[in-house]
Parts: sequence; C-alpha cells; structure tokens
Amino acid sequence: MSPLWIEHSAWLAGNKLTLASQPRLQKADKQWLSQDIDSQSAALSLQQLLAARPASSISTLNVLLSGDWVRYGVLPWQDGLYQPDDWQAYARLIFAQQFGSNADGWRVCINPAGFGQSRLACAMDESIYQIVLELAKNNKTRLQSVQPLLSSVIAQYRRQLIATEFALVVTENDSLCCAFWQNEAWQGVISLPINQDSEALHDGGMAALLRQAAMLAQVSLPTQIYISSSAHSLARLSLLGCEVAYLGSVHPLFTEWASA
Repeated sequence: MSPLWIEHSAWLAGNKLTLASQPRLQKADKQWLSQDIDSQSAALSLQQLLAARPASSISTLNVLLSGDWVRYGVLPWQDGLYQPDDWQAYARLIFAQQFGSNADGWRVCINPAGFGQSRLACAMDESIYQIVLELAKNNKTRLQSVQPLLSSVIAQYRRQLIATEFALVVTENDSLCCAFWQNEAWQGVISLPINQDSEALHDGGMAALLRQAAMLAQVSLPTQIYISSSAHSLARLSLLGCEVAYLGSVHPLFTEWASA
C-alpha cells in the first residue's frame, strides 16, 4: 500500500541533484535518488527523479538551491524606503551593480529586518522558478517552497545563532557559503569553491577559506563560527582562536553525514 503523503525535497547543487523522500503520518525509511548534472541538464534530471519518486496520494515538493544557482547581497539601510516594492527596486540596483548584469529577469527575495538595519537579499533567475513550478504541476506535486540553501539553514537554526558576532558556514560538495553577522545585522555573504575533502578541511583548509571569505566581505573574522553541512564530516572541526559550533545537516531529509 502506497503512503498517503510523501514529502519530497530536491537539493539542486552545482554538479548534483538529490531528491530525498520521507513519508508523513507514518514511520518509514527515507529514500534518496541522485543524479550528476550540469546547468543544461538540471531540469531534465529533476523531471526524471520526480517521475521515479515513490508513489503516494499526496506529494509535496521543497526545492533547495545551492550557491551556484543563487546570488546573495546585503542591502544597506536606506531612509525613505517604506514599501516592499521600494526595497525590491533597491535590491535589483544593488545586484546589478554587484554582478554587472541586468536584474530584471531575476526573482528577488529580501529577508525582513528591523528599522535601520541592513537586509539580506537573494536572487535567482525567474526562469528557474517557472521551470520548477511547471515540473511540479506536470507531476501532480504540490510545490511548497523554492529557496536558497543558506536561507533554509538560517530559518532552521535561527534559535541557535545566539552570538552577537559570528560567521555562518554552509558547505556543499564543491562550494562553501559564508555569511557574516555583526552589529545586529548581516554584513556580507561570500561563496567560494571547495576542492578539498573533509580531512583537508580539518587540516587547515577551513581556516584558510574563512580567512579568505572575511577578506572578501571586508569584515574581521569573528571568533564564533557556526557550521552546517551534509556534504562533509565537520562535527568535530576545531579552529585555532575560534569557537566552532556544529549545527547539523543542511536539511532534516539530508542527514547522511550529520553525525559523522
């Protein structure tokens, strides 16, 4: 008998697409399907994995996008911006300046923040969102969210991010995203390639990447480091001069390395 309801989460990374499926309302094992991809084959791969997913009466889909598919920016506070449309226009201007391209075709999301505080913004190609929406519809799957991996991790662990200054590090198979929090606001987000395994990251690799990220973000490296990863074994990582807190996997359905 097929489960009544299965929650599917697709993790779209730079070179791999993984679909994790977990039946709801009953105890059952998770299932994973994975394919190597590139920018041209991502949509076809997602269609193939959705077609091969476990059958159920109700299917929901959440899509996580890695840094290869998302642009990040920090919007300094601006007096006179009171409406969401004002902040959207400001974000598009900042993204166009930062990435040197027209942002009209981008889907922009801005995290809320208090008065006078800078705001974290992210953008993806509108075409990507529309493709995912169409694939979900064609596969009779309810699309619940399409969000950047960093935003998902922040929401998942927000109650544990208690230091007044910290770096939040999210690692994937081939990339690292590092967000810096200081003065009660996000100050910068940097994405860097990773060409190292877990052992190399323990043996000085992570320290070097964090120094590089802080330099690019033009901030001082904080002493508190929070790490979330489902791609590297970092639960026991230590860094000289820093307090490291391992948060766990990037998503509840992607926990393969969370206890390693």
